[in-house]
Parts: sequence; C-alpha cells; structure tokens
Amino acid sequence: MRFIYVYDPLCGWCYGFTPVVQELQQLSNGNMEFDILSGGMIIGDNRHPFSSMAAYIQREHTNVEEMTGVKFGAAFLKKLLPSAEIMDSEKPSIALTVFKQYQPENAISFAHDMQVALNYNGQSLNNDSTYKTLIKKFNLPEDEFISRLHDEHFRYETQQEFQLIQHWGITGYPAAILDTGKQLYLCARGFTTLDRLQQTIENILRENNSL
Repeated sequence: MRFIYVYDPLCGWCYGFTPVVQELQQLSNGNMEFDILSGGMIIGDNRHPFSSMAAYIQREHTNVEEMTGVKFGAAFLKKLLPSAEIMDSEKPSIALTVFKQYQPENAISFAHDMQVALNYNGQSLNNDSTYKTLIKKFNLPEDEFISRLHDEHFRYETQQEFQLIQHWGITGYPAAILDTGKQLYLCARGFTTLDRLQQTIENILRENNSL
C-alpha cells in the first residue's frame, strides 16, 4: 500500500500540509510506503514575479497559519514576496527528483525543508546556494547534487511527473492518493487534518476488505 502526496514547492497550503504527511509517515511505522510527487503549479508561461502575487499572499497567509499551525517568516513576507524574484516550480521540483535518487525515504522531509527555506527564511528556490545548504543535513555530495540539478535527464523525469499528475486530473494542491495495489483513491484534496486523513484511509481500507 502506498500513500502518494501530490504537492508543489511554491504552494502555501502544501507548506501547511506537509507536516501532517510527515506525522502520518511516522505513525505508519513502515507499514505503508510513502511517495511525494511534484505537480508543476507554476511553470512555463505561468511563471511570474513574487510581487505580482504579493497582495493575495499577504491576505491568504494568515488563513494558512491559523488552520495549519505553520508560520510564514518576515524574510519571506517583507523581502522575497515584494521582490521581482520569479516564482518557478521547476527547479525545486527537479531538486526533489534528484533527492529521491539518494534518499527516497527522506523525500518528504527534504520537501518540507525547501518549504521552510522559502516561506520562513525567504530563500530563493531558484538559487543553487539554497540547495547546497539544505542537503548538508542529509550528507549528500554537494557537487554531484548540483550537477544533477542542471542535468537534462532529471528535468525530463520531473516533467514526466508533471504530466502524470495532469493525467490523474489533479489541478489543485495539496492532494493525496492512496494506492491499494489495485486502485488509486483520492484521500485528500486541499489541506486535511491528520484525524480526517486517517479516517478517510481507514474507510477506504474497510471498503476494500469488504469487496
């Protein structure tokens, strides 16, 4: 059985939902496989400066904080958000693809570290230096990781992931899918509490056992 977390590194509600998935992963005690896929929310012609979203995010971030418990930092809200820095999901999504080659079991943790770097520390996910800092915690080879981050093979693999999410019909993030081995079940659409997520999974498993 596999839990598939569909997220985007630039999605504020995903920033709030990732800790829920991390807790679910810890509670599973290895009885369920966990995977994380990038949806490609802001790529290609959809890319735009952070400043173009500043007014919306300034209003919305308090809702995310109140509902999920995460905090957005002043470095993000007052420095990065008003800037001309380009919002682009591709590079951090490629970084996750590369990371999964090394430590797939820690991929959700790395994804959250990227989210904290962006949303709390106000670091750009377009810069190699951000990833050099983040991978130290996981003892990954810096030069090799950065080289793979710019490798066309990993970019292609990431774009294939985007296309898979589109094929599944998922257009909003976060989302989660339970793969029972026989069928895929959507078990979360948007932010979902741990209790509700666990109940949904239990209901899906109960229905499968009765089939």
